[in-house]
Amino acid sequence: MENRKKVIRNGKVVFPDQILEISLLIADGKIAAILEKDAVWERDWEVIDASGKIVMPGMIDTHNHMSDPGPFRFREDWYHGSCSAASGGITTIYDMPLPSEPATVNPDSLRLKKQTAEAQSVVDFALWGGLIPSSIPDMKKMHDLGCIGFKGFMCFATEDYPRISDGYLADGMREAASFQGLIALHAENAEAADLGCRHYSKMHCEDEARFDDARPWWTEYDAIQRSLLFAKMTGTRIEICHTTICQGMELLKDAKKKGISVYVETCPHYLIFDHDILRDKKSFAKCTPPFRSRDNVEKLWDYIKDGTVDVIGSDHGPFTDEEKLQQHDFWKEYCGFGCNDVVMAAMISEGVHKRGLSWTRLAELTSANAAKMLGLFPRKGNLMPGADADIIFIDPDMRWTYDGSKSFSKTKSVNGPYQGMELRGRVTDTFLRGEHIYGNGELLGKAGLGKYIKARG
Repeated sequence: MENRKKVIRNGKVVFPDQILEISLLIADGKIAAILEKDAVWERDWEVIDASGKIVMPGMIDTHNHMSDPGPFRFREDWYHGSCSAASGGITTIYDMPLPSEPATVNPDSLRLKKQTAEAQSVVDFALWGGLIPSSIPDMKKMHDLGCIGFKGFMCFATEDYPRISDGYLADGMREAASFQGLIALHAENAEAADLGCRHYSKMHCEDEARFDDARPWWTEYDAIQRSLLFAKMTGTRIEICHTTICQGMELLKDAKKKGISVYVETCPHYLIFDHDILRDKKSFAKCTPPFRSRDNVEKLWDYIKDGTVDVIGSDHGPFTDEEKLQQHDFWKEYCGFGCNDVVMAAMISEGVHKRGLSWTRLAELTSANAAKMLGLFPRKGNLMPGADADIIFIDPDMRWTYDGSKSFSKTKSVNGPYQGMELRGRVTDTFLRGEHIYGNGELLGKAGLGKYIKARG
């Protein structure tokens, strides 16, 4: 990376508690200083004009699924997935332990994924480990190698990545507590959700919106309740992933007041789409937990605004169009879709413009809190002197329509839930440690630029 100093001028810079029209000096990949708006710069500095732009910390995506390494990298590999991320304003990816093969459940698989990502990623990355029964003895070793936390599925996952039943969950939490580790959970009652899907498949239900009834809100509520109880009893830090229900949000809000160490994640698609989209997009918009009612969608924004929600994750996990239709039965098709290039724009359009979300709160949700959750703040997640110069420019009023065929993702589906969505606000430029990696619609960063980030929490 070049050592030439750079100064970003004329933008509106988002800090934790205010927006200022100042200049940022970048040196050696860091924010070196905050300068007056009209400060005189040295002749050999590179001047970057951010006129008309919001200047924010790069997004830290807490929930990403690369299919690399392994046989499924045709869906998404580290190079294409990180390019897609960069184009959407993401400068650090927290990658989940599957569907890469082998899944990241022991030290060897962690090293393999790290090596794969180091060679290909355009953005910085951190790695979640797996919480399955066989991984518990290796959790401390993985933590020492930099693993940021351990993801368990309380619902059924795959044959090679079994759900974490209650006994093993308690055991894994006790182990994580011994080294102040973090447990992340997909919270759904396994048997009730699975039986519901089997029921609707057997009856040949043709109303895809009933997916919300097949895996009803209370299956998520039950799993959140158990997670909180176990966390309280074991003294473990936990994160509830992709929370979809207002009842669960209220439960989590109360748990925080009672001192339980719990972080709350949701995804933009749960803040935008309701279950009716499944009638139109069908399996291409299928994900778990399911999309809920319109009334629930709107209520979730209350918890975005009041601080209950800590972080925003994309849950980026594309499948090919052929894979999404291969079972010829909606109730059995794969869950997930690509979206990491649109989530920031969606939050700006739906949050800032439509619902009055502040830019400072958006930066907290998309960057600062994710860094704090893993002990990476203030190195990441802010634009104060000393922080990595991970920066995005946003044109707050640019109007555009999302088109998956133009995505930098390896899977360029035009059938996903965001396809054709009209948006206001777009990331125009992305900088990683001061390096311009995306601008003017073009990828400028190189494979291997991204660095492995270890948790410090």
